Amino acid sequence: MSSIFETMRFTALEIIRMRVFHVLIAGAFLLPIMALIFSNLFLFDIAKVQADVLISGARILASVYILFIAVTLLGKDISQKICHLFLAPPLSRFSYLTGRFLGLLFGLFLLMLVVMLTSEASLLLMFNPDGENGRNALPWYTGLSLAGFTFYQHISLLAAVLLICTWASGLAEMLVFSVAILLISWVVPPIILALQSPDITSQFPTLITTLIETIGMILPRLNGGNIGLALAHGFPLSFSNIAWHLVEHAAYAFVMFGLAQLVFSRRDL
Repeated sequence: MSSIFETMRFTALEIIRMRVFHVLIAGAFLLPIMALIFSNLFLFDIAKVQADVLISGARILASVYILFIAVTLLGKDISQKICHLFLAPPLSRFSYLTGRFLGLLFGLFLLMLVVMLTSEASLLLMFNPDGENGRNALPWYTGLSLAGFTFYQHISLLAAVLLICTWASGLAEMLVFSVAILLISWVVPPIILALQSPDITSQFPTLITTLIETIGMILPRLNGGNIGLALAHGFPLSFSNIAWHLVEHAAYAFVMFGLAQLVFSRRDL
């Protein structure tokens, strides 16, 4: 356990010292300002527009973190054989990969924590709860939940990238597959949800409808962006929907992490 903690601590310190991480932290502080500028282009529902920009910005920052910090760090370790410097007794492959993953997760948490605090602070400061700008339409925890659900969703994406990096042979290959995973997480779920509409499925053959339903069962029914938009626009969200979101992404994270450990344990380094 101590070896996992030490690897996690070393990884977290390595991330905090990265210039790209400093840029992302600066972006997290600038995000509310950009959201405010964009929202002022609209006449109505300014708070909701600002929340839309905040959730999109949080997802972009988290995706950039995964690509330019997580993939780069793991890719350098594995493709350039730097992991050999760590893999010496008593540090096992399992401890090394677990510590690296937890360290990367801690860095992502720090980034999203800044987004949480700056987003909620901007919404509290810019909108009077009883004012005409509509802050009263948003719960007080909107800024916290937008970044919180974004962080939770990207735990499973980070685990998927961990699996890719333990399987792929080079950094370029890792980046290509990681970009594909992120694009799928952004694009495919809304498309599948739209295709499952009764008006659309009635126009498809039975085989196509079954295929769409199967893909919909495999993919999580909700993502952090869906929940953030629902909170920002006041759409109803049942407890069961949020519970399924938490369970599904936790299951994906555990499965991807387990597969990554299995692949890495058998990889010829």
